[in-house]
Amino acid sequence: MKMNRGDSIQLQLHRPWVWVSALTILAAALRAIGLDKGLWWDEIYFLVNTVRHPMAEIVTVFPGDTQHPLYSILARLSIVAFGEHAWSLRLPAVIFGTLSIPAIYLLGVAVASQAEALISAALMAVSYHHVWFSQDARGYTALAFFALTSTLFLLRGIRTGHRGPYALYAVAVSLGIYTHLTMIFMVASHVLICAASAAFDWKNGMSLLKWLRALEAFVLGGLLTLLFYAPIMKQVLHFFVKKPSSMLAVSTPRWAMWETLRGLTLGLGSAGVLVLAALVVVCGAWSYYRESRLVFALFTLPVACIAIGAVLGRGTMYPRFFFFLIGFAILFVVRGLVVVPRWLVERLPAGSAQTGLARALSATLAAVLIFASAFSLLRNYKYPKQDFEGAIQFVEAERQAGEPVITAGASTFPILEYYDEPWEKVETADQLRAIGSRGRTVWAVYTFPRYLESWSPPLAELIGKEFTVARVFPGTVGDGDVYVAKSQSPVTHE
Repeated sequence: MKMNRGDSIQLQLHRPWVWVSALTILAAALRAIGLDKGLWWDEIYFLVNTVRHPMAEIVTVFPGDTQHPLYSILARLSIVAFGEHAWSLRLPAVIFGTLSIPAIYLLGVAVASQAEALISAALMAVSYHHVWFSQDARGYTALAFFALTSTLFLLRGIRTGHRGPYALYAVAVSLGIYTHLTMIFMVASHVLICAASAAFDWKNGMSLLKWLRALEAFVLGGLLTLLFYAPIMKQVLHFFVKKPSSMLAVSTPRWAMWETLRGLTLGLGSAGVLVLAALVVVCGAWSYYRESRLVFALFTLPVACIAIGAVLGRGTMYPRFFFFLIGFAILFVVRGLVVVPRWLVERLPAGSAQTGLARALSATLAAVLIFASAFSLLRNYKYPKQDFEGAIQFVEAERQAGEPVITAGASTFPILEYYDEPWEKVETADQLRAIGSRGRTVWAVYTFPRYLESWSPPLAELIGKEFTVARVFPGTVGDGDVYVAKSQSPVTHE
């Protein structure tokens, strides 16, 4: 290794793709472990309401924002080919998650050194969050893949002025938008960046030809997107314009911020490592800003556009809206691992060992971060995303004959529609009192308690006062533990 261009470390490898291939194979293996564990609420709803339907219906019906069109098509093909299993439903997510390893390497080489690109690929391969979403039957790893590739193609187009990269950019962003509409906000950030750059060039008397080709790419991407969405365009517009979200009271920006911090702490192993990572990210971002305003803007402006778009659009916000930008965050982290040791060593008395010490510190920090992330995978493998199956088995083993079991809130759909349990659905406190008045112990199964409190405060209050939690079944979904509670007979609290 040698220090190169101030902030970079150059690693000379004769066959870098051997290392990239090894990391890709490792990523595939890590994403295959525990792939067949029980589905969580979003996956179950997606499977029942979309994937089980014929392909002709999948491409022409938009049931709601749980529909990720491109992923739905690929999931349907996987289910038809391999049968209905948790692993086959999640297989497209695994594939896109695995392909993201070479994608981040290619982008890393385009904006940084080979060493940084390889370390970034290694960190993504063992990333708790990337593995988690790679085992989630949703379109988020596909979105992350298209975010990386579209940014790479746009950057190549801007740098070379050739139409080829721009054409590939149009294809990547249209497939990304067809996967999830959040990609529109990233494209909006690209338009703003190119418009600002074109205005700067025009002011300085430079040619605008390459920006006309960028405009062609945006137009082509828009046309391809319209083509993909044509069968469901009216339904999509009606859903997002006419149907306000039922989650406005609970999925707030403030909640999203705290949930993001909680998730990052899990993924990095501890709050201390999270603080260290945050400092490293800031330093890495500053280094990119000093080196290339264009690259810095491509990595950061999408965050602001997504946040503004989410608030002005549906009014709700979830941490997963930002997951697909994980590749940019990792590149910032790795750059920080380079510049922080360099900055620290420069404060020491001058000496020939400075460069070697900076390398050693960078390697140590990288190893700590990679190990912490890899270690956190143990929790991902230990628990399912949501343990509805464990809760059902526990109730059936513990309850006495004739004792009623109720489901409330978010647990109702999975238990009744997917697991087909003959339990009673309860939506109000009066319904629960009526069941409790039969004189038997009542069992209750619920999850996402804050949603239950928002949808039916009296019911949530009654369960909290009249029921005792018998067992909690942990899951890796935030706030997604499944609770099994039992009442004291009868339920009479007013």
